[in-house]
Amino acid sequence: MLPETARRKVHETEQRLDHWDAYVRSVYVTILVIMAYLLGYEFDLIGPIHGGVAVVGALWAAATVLSVYKDDRVATRESFFSTMGSTFLGVAVALVYLFWFPPHMWGLALMIILAMLISQAVGLADRGRQVVSALLIIVIFSHLNAANPWINAAMRTAEVLIGAGVGLLGGYFGEKLPGLDKRKP
Repeated sequence: MLPETARRKVHETEQRLDHWDAYVRSVYVTILVIMAYLLGYEFDLIGPIHGGVAVVGALWAAATVLSVYKDDRVATRESFFSTMGSTFLGVAVALVYLFWFPPHMWGLALMIILAMLISQAVGLADRGRQVVSALLIIVIFSHLNAANPWINAAMRTAEVLIGAGVGLLGGYFGEKLPGLDKRKP
């Protein structure tokens, strides 16, 4: 026999899964992620350096949807602008590192600290990890291929914009999905 708290948690979970909302929302978010992936993939295929790594860029666009999409329009819009701001900051710090620092772990560590501090100073403290993610992705891609860091930074920014745009549109249209919060028949 389960303790009372465990029984209560099981009951609460059963009640949540007894609503269409969980299923509709799951399918909807999956569709948004696939859309961003496909758009990101097609974009990366026309990019100047990508061909073989288009899948990675497409996944970056798809992951961005999950960062931006929220269940209501206001939260989604705020998340969109925070995501884009943190991306631009991450791009700027990555370019500083790639152009003015030798490729060494201690220089990268210093840039990560700097990125976190700047994100706090400009009001993106809750997005500091996202700033560092953008920084690291650009550095990784710049080490994987010999393309100009500006091109890598532009590609990453475009992929984030694709995913953020899909997430933003998804938040606007998804707020009124039919069947949400209705009991299953």
